[in-house]
Amino acid sequence: MNNLYKQDYSKYLNGGTKGPKSKKEVFKKIWGWTKIFLFLFIVVCMLWGCVQMYQPSYTINKVTDMAGNGVYAPGVTFELIILSLNDFGSKTHWFDDSTGVLKEYQLKSISNWAEAFTETSSPYYGFFVYPLAYLLTAFIRGFSGTTEGLLDPSKPNYGVSAIGAILFTSIIVRAITLMFTLKTQMNQEKMTSLQGKQAEIQSKYKGSKDPQTKQKQQMELMALYRKEGISPMSSIATSFLSMPFLFAMFSVVRSAHALKVATVGQITLVEQPWEQIKEGNWIYATLIAVYLPMQILSMFLPMFLRSTKDKKAIKSEQQKKARRRQIIMQVVFIVVFIFVVSTVASGVAIYWIFSSTFQISQTLVFHYMRETKGKRISKKREKIREKKLKIAEKHQNAKT
Repeated sequence: MNNLYKQDYSKYLNGGTKGPKSKKEVFKKIWGWTKIFLFLFIVVCMLWGCVQMYQPSYTINKVTDMAGNGVYAPGVTFELIILSLNDFGSKTHWFDDSTGVLKEYQLKSISNWAEAFTETSSPYYGFFVYPLAYLLTAFIRGFSGTTEGLLDPSKPNYGVSAIGAILFTSIIVRAITLMFTLKTQMNQEKMTSLQGKQAEIQSKYKGSKDPQTKQKQQMELMALYRKEGISPMSSIATSFLSMPFLFAMFSVVRSAHALKVATVGQITLVEQPWEQIKEGNWIYATLIAVYLPMQILSMFLPMFLRSTKDKKAIKSEQQKKARRRQIIMQVVFIVVFIFVVSTVASGVAIYWIFSSTFQISQTLVFHYMRETKGKRISKKREKIREKKLKIAEKHQNAKT
């Protein structure tokens, strides 16, 4: 197996022949740098928002009345109220029996896009949270309608409308992220097989501390990536790209008035499943019961499809070890995700369920496209060959 990669990699490392670049190459270069800039911008905004999310000046604990009933769930100190979509906010009042005083509580309202920047001092809320809240509120209004021109959470179909809003929003978010990760998704199968080949090269130079040998190993890995047409950074970017939208959804459920008041049956979207389960509200366990198999399937499906295709292929010990490491990492991620889903708002858990469903569908579609691509090419070549034979036969008959 050590001789597997002993070949000339220069054609993959020197970037090919030099010459004037075509318009297509220039556009590809510009698009590549644009994606890098956008990725860095998204990551910075996400980290900014995550740190800000847990600062004392931006968060509140659960507010309850004297009877122990929740007035406000844990969240942020401001509330997104989309006035242009006829959403509304109001002050909450309750009577304090101990003092005989009527108390009043109201979160700071953010009613337009400009205030999302100025009131929060954060590009994260301006570029991600408010647009997502606007989109969700627009869907809720479209599905549930209004009462006397205003959104009405008391309408029987309001909770179902909120679920529909989360569904369609997750579709749009998936479409946006797919624009930047389409090539990576199409090469998912190559990326899976790349782990085994990478393990082979690393095993070849295992235990070597010579700088020249280390450099040679790195060159062979770079050549392997270039040969397969895959960038290792693209897979990392793919896994990170959906995270800002997930955190934004978390922030929207905690801050958008239209979602905070939404209830589906006995499930309130702003409540945390684990906290409600501890209080005996077992209906929230259904969210975890639905999410768990969907997440397991979405994470292990690419590996399963790959294994069914290559089940007859002989795998080296290094490839088997790489597969075992991948399985262990997947299991660890699943445990982490279960903890996260149990402790975030129920609306975020529902969003994640939809997202996992779309990931499964996306994996199956791309797998089908890859599997049928070879067959389509073969059929096309066969048709061309038959057409040429008919033309040649026609000319032969004309001569005779």
